[in-house]
Amino acid sequence: MELIVILGIVVLMYVVLLFFDGFFKSCMHYPYDAFLRGTGLTVKFLRLQWHTTALNRSIVKWSTKYPKILDCSFNIGVYLSLVLMPFAVVMIVISSLQTNLHGQSARVVTSGGTGGDSRTAGRRSMVEIDLVVPGVNLPVNEIGYYIAALAINSVVHELGHGLAAVLEDVQIKGFGLHVLLIIPMAYTQLDSDQLNTLRLWKKLRVLCAGIWHNLVLGFFTYLLFISTPLLFSALYRTSDGVIVTSLKNNSPMAGSRGLEQGDIIKSINNCEIHHEESWFECLLHTIHSPPAYCVSTDFVHLNDESVPMSHKNDGLIECCGSENTASSCFEYMVDANEDDVALPQHMCLNIRKTIENSFGYCQHNGQCSEGHCFKPSINNYTTIMQIRRESKPDVIYIGHPGDATRTVRVSRFVPKTGLFAPRFADSIQLLLKYVTVFAIGLAFINVMPCYGFDGQHIVNTLLSDGTIQQRIPQKSKRDMISLVVNVVGTLFVFILLIKVFWLSLYRVLSV
Repeated sequence: MELIVILGIVVLMYVVLLFFDGFFKSCMHYPYDAFLRGTGLTVKFLRLQWHTTALNRSIVKWSTKYPKILDCSFNIGVYLSLVLMPFAVVMIVISSLQTNLHGQSARVVTSGGTGGDSRTAGRRSMVEIDLVVPGVNLPVNEIGYYIAALAINSVVHELGHGLAAVLEDVQIKGFGLHVLLIIPMAYTQLDSDQLNTLRLWKKLRVLCAGIWHNLVLGFFTYLLFISTPLLFSALYRTSDGVIVTSLKNNSPMAGSRGLEQGDIIKSINNCEIHHEESWFECLLHTIHSPPAYCVSTDFVHLNDESVPMSHKNDGLIECCGSENTASSCFEYMVDANEDDVALPQHMCLNIRKTIENSFGYCQHNGQCSEGHCFKPSINNYTTIMQIRRESKPDVIYIGHPGDATRTVRVSRFVPKTGLFAPRFADSIQLLLKYVTVFAIGLAFINVMPCYGFDGQHIVNTLLSDGTIQQRIPQKSKRDMISLVVNVVGTLFVFILLIKVFWLSLYRVLSV
């Protein structure tokens, strides 16, 4: 719904722009036309276009400054693009033919962008292409990073074509940017006649330069992404717990005794937390290894509130009164070879008191150097989490760890001073993540032999090679092969887009 509202506002803005565009063209034609020609702006239905020749001289200057380095770089780009092309074709064909309504496979994300999704990796061995759709599998509040990452990648992609063209003495007619609704797309306008007269390898260098630049950008931003904690180590503690940056209004973990924004979390039960990854690992650990506590015999005798035992519908034993919500039935984890009748098998104890007076955690009685091991009798859908905070009392929460993942947002960047909030470093790292993912995606999708992509022109150029001409001398046959390859590639891309549309619709309707 939020995405629909945003798109509605954007469409309304386009309608207003079109109205004023038509108004000025009819009432102030000459000065308005001069303004449009001077700025290079064009207003169309749901599309804005900006075109300029002001960057031509800069691109020529950049390309002639380090010609040998760029020459070697674009050669590598051709080799990598040709290696990537069959891989991209196989991936898209397989993904188009797979049927998977529940998104249980490891995914390569495209948006233009591709990338690994660590949340689904490892569930199944197959790989699937997925479209990143804001509001469906992308948080709406991150749409600004989405647009910025696409703009950066698109500009870098077209800059690659421009630099390579100048090296091959192909004239650049201009550089521009389309904004289709909210999606930015850059373009470089080259002299097509000069480009088509180039020899095979030189033409491939120009065509593959955009793909190569995206790969380089993705590699560079990935290095920055993984280096972010080190780069910001002077401003933040990056391996010493996590800080709560926000809580949803309906979070069950908030409240007078709950978590607050700015809390620095050090551990959950006996699981130490160093960064976001260990935060999620510790939450998962509370389900796989429910906590039990070492408690003294005297504490048990003084605080036992047991009533006659009964069995719940889920098979759990209940030894606390129905009105006693602060307590739980604890099971005495006696060893099989231990003959200890000093304590009953089940006791009703106050949860907070038990945790605060325990000597540590255990799984069986032999692990307690002091006292005895008691495990709370709770169902498989809940657990007890003792959340240790820096310079604040512990938060004791009884519930599902998913409550924390859904309603609590944390950051590994714990500020050393109050001058820099965690959001500063988080925003930079998130932008680097999007740029990296979309860079790989643009390289992946552009190398596909499909109409409108670089892969179409690469295939046409390869079929014009002298070796191919000797084996297939008839130009009509070569053109037919090129047509079939590009049509088939376009068909599979279209099938994939239709499949992704239905999957996205399924996800929206199943929420």
